[in-house]
Amino acid sequence: MRPTIRGALSQGFHALIVYRVFRWFYERGIPTQPVRFVVERCVEITTGISIPVMARVGPGLRIHHFGGIVFHPEVVVGADCTIYHGVTLGDMGVATGAPRIGDRVMIGAGAKILGPIEVGDDAKIGANAVVLTSVPEGGLAVGVPATIKSRPGFRHESYASRAQARSAERG
Repeated sequence: MRPTIRGALSQGFHALIVYRVFRWFYERGIPTQPVRFVVERCVEITTGISIPVMARVGPGLRIHHFGGIVFHPEVVVGADCTIYHGVTLGDMGVATGAPRIGDRVMIGAGAKILGPIEVGDDAKIGANAVVLTSVPEGGLAVGVPATIKSRPGFRHESYASRAQARSAERG
């Protein structure tokens, strides 16, 4: 009972509830301005979390240790991800696109994932890492700029071949 109450009182939970409510309206084309603007700003001020309604966030997102979390409007976050405080999921300062985060990804405190890159399922992003290149499924990204380390039990060859195939399709 105690963890449930603690979770319901957390700032991350409040930010996600506001996001989910306004996302529901957004998906159905129901206008919510200027109410949405005011409510989103209040959430940003009180929680330090900015999740635009245009971002696509899968089910089961957990935000631990709220504060300083910023999502780009074009970000896609998969299911069952965990994000710690100080995380930025954004672009490179120009209209280059935003990251796509796979399922079950853990993003450590202070990490920055920038640009039109992909983070594979079950990947882990270390604290304060600055990720500028794609991370394979099950990969570990650490450092500034981030380097990709392998983790036992994950085969990266399959990811590399899929990434090459995607690049060839894009031209």
